[in-house]
Amino acid sequence: MDLNLISNPAMVWFVVGLICAVAEFMIPGVVIIFFGAGAWVVALILLAVKINLFLQLVIFIVVSVFCLILLRKQFVQQKKNLPDPTDEFMGKTARVRKGFKSGEFGQVFFKGALWKASTTAAKTLEDKEYVKIVGHESIVLQVEPIKTQKKEEV
Repeated sequence: MDLNLISNPAMVWFVVGLICAVAEFMIPGVVIIFFGAGAWVVALILLAVKINLFLQLVIFIVVSVFCLILLRKQFVQQKKNLPDPTDEFMGKTARVRKGFKSGEFGQVFFKGALWKASTTAAKTLEDKEYVKIVGHESIVLQVEPIKTQKKEEV
């Protein structure tokens, strides 16, 4: 086996594919992985036959674009069909830990943990007041005051 890996085109294409696969985890978007697949196809072909660089590039581009067009839609749809784990928070009750008003951030206690929270309510939410979770933006819960103060699920 040749220890000079850079002189082995199949190994170079394999490494390019591996870099693309790792990059997909760092930059999600279900695009880069298809270029990795194209590189791996070229590496497999080079294991069987020797082809020139121009043909290697053509195969890489054709396979990558083909995979991107045909498979990306399926991958993205599968990802969209996964349930959002924060949907179970909607409509639940939390307790204000640190009072706040609209335009500020506060803290609410929910399911045994403190969460950063915001509100669009006209009134200031007071410490220990119960609120309803109406949405979220990233890890910030959007809450609104509850008319009747009762402890449903904190």
